[in-house]
Amino acid sequence: AAPDARFVFMHICYPYYEEILSVAKQWANAYIDMCWSWIINPIAAKDFLKKYLVTAPANKVLVFGGDYIPVEPVLGHAMIARRGIALALSELVEEGWLSLSQAMDLVDPIMHENARRIFNLEAKSKRLRQAPWATGQA
Repeated sequence: AAPDARFVFMHICYPYYEEILSVAKQWANAYIDMCWSWIINPIAAKDFLKKYLVTAPANKVLVFGGDYIPVEPVLGHAMIARRGIALALSELVEEGWLSLSQAMDLVDPIMHENARRIFNLEAKSKRLRQAPWATGQA
């Protein structure tokens, strides 16, 4: 009904993270944002990322983010997320699902590039830089 719409499922739909794997796999416009999942349940988040990377396209997952109002909690959240991401990737390498090179090549896309592409951040940044309040024309 809305082929151009993008559906971003937040927090891995916890506690329904097993079910959301099939949604991401089957629907081209379904994306998974892990954001708060690292805080909600870090073990489930790590397990989800492992399962996701062997089930659905890696270009449809965002592994870190948040909607904090104060900035202070972001550091702790980032530390938990990075540990979980490293564990998930290293376990996939140890178990033979990925080579070390493949795991390393996934880091930038899942942590940065996917979000830039999915949310069209370059175009949005450009529009903001050209806004009247940014150019002094307001």
